[in-house]
Amino acid sequence: MVLVIDYGGGNSFNFHKALTHLSVPFTVSADPADLKGAPLALLMGVGHFGGAMENLTRRGFTGALVDYVRKQGGRLFGVCVGMQMLFEGSDEAPGVKGLGLLPGTLRKLTPQPDAPVPHVGFDEVRFAQPSAMTRNLDDGTAFYFTHSFALMDAPANCWAATCAHGQTPFVAAVDNGQVGGVQFHPEKSQSNGIILLRNAVEAVVGKLS
Repeated sequence: MVLVIDYGGGNSFNFHKALTHLSVPFTVSADPADLKGAPLALLMGVGHFGGAMENLTRRGFTGALVDYVRKQGGRLFGVCVGMQMLFEGSDEAPGVKGLGLLPGTLRKLTPQPDAPVPHVGFDEVRFAQPSAMTRNLDDGTAFYFTHSFALMDAPANCWAATCAHGQTPFVAAVDNGQVGGVQFHPEKSQSNGIILLRNAVEAVVGKLS
């Protein structure tokens, strides 16, 4: 059973709709104890990094998620701010620590001609190398973004896909085998997002019906 973390934030309606469309067996929980035994935990996020981390901590998930990955061997997958929280921190909330499961700090995107901030809309993602997440997807597939902060450099020993904000590349997706995430919203990315979400789930729980 896939566990969708309810910490009081995230685009839950569309995400749950996408999982239901894929016939993914999932449960939504605000109790960190439910992480035990879950093969895959999904961490959604929208809005402010600091507010999201505050809600996550208030519900007891911060330390529980670190233990889930490092001690229980669980697989954690983050979406948008949910991906950002996997890292050490963000310039959006100086002094607020992320989960620290992956190295790096999020930086604010710089406005450029024809590239305003926030970065909103469909944009092409480049897959430098294959991944289980990109099965049946072509390099240059477009996904839906809405964000103002991004990871600029891919972590070492971690698969990463990239996108460009004007002339500035940033990390659009990461996966080290146990922790993964996407900066874009697969649940808002039409058929391409559904394919990627299916891949992310099937890589852990096996083939879906």
